[in-house]
Amino acid sequence: EEASNHSGDQGDEADGGTNSTVMMRNIPSEFTGAMLLTLLNRKGFKGSYDLVYLPMDYHNKVGFGYAFINFVEPSLAKAFRRAFEGFREWGLVSDKVCEVCWSNVLQGVDAHIERYRNSPVMHPTVPETFKPMLFVDGQQVPFPAPTKTIRPPRLRKKQQ
Repeated sequence: EEASNHSGDQGDEADGGTNSTVMMRNIPSEFTGAMLLTLLNRKGFKGSYDLVYLPMDYHNKVGFGYAFINFVEPSLAKAFRRAFEGFREWGLVSDKVCEVCWSNVLQGVDAHIERYRNSPVMHPTVPETFKPMLFVDGQQVPFPAPTKTIRPPRLRKKQQ
């Protein structure tokens, strides 16, 4: 009897089963990827994640307020959820209260690599600090090369 662990079923059950990717929400928009890494490491998670992606608004150079973090073990993702649900000590003036849920789009580092390696976010014109970050044993490593030509991101200008 096989447990229901199909790729289409991300499982929103409380314990998350084998889920390893979380979505961290309500991050202050001033937060950068480097600030997020510092926070994760300070809270004892260095070496426990292999992918961190804090999507950024290219035009305004601020974060959208959420991040995807993949952990090397599902138990570490669960520990992260416990540590950061309700977190508010951002180290800057903010009334944001962190929420952590399972990523319902992608699960696992391989799915994220496939999603982003040919994405406009990896285009050479995009600052390195805006790109998804990969880690092995706590050290950042280069993202795998694209397998096709990457189109530049569309920069949406603000309406006048």
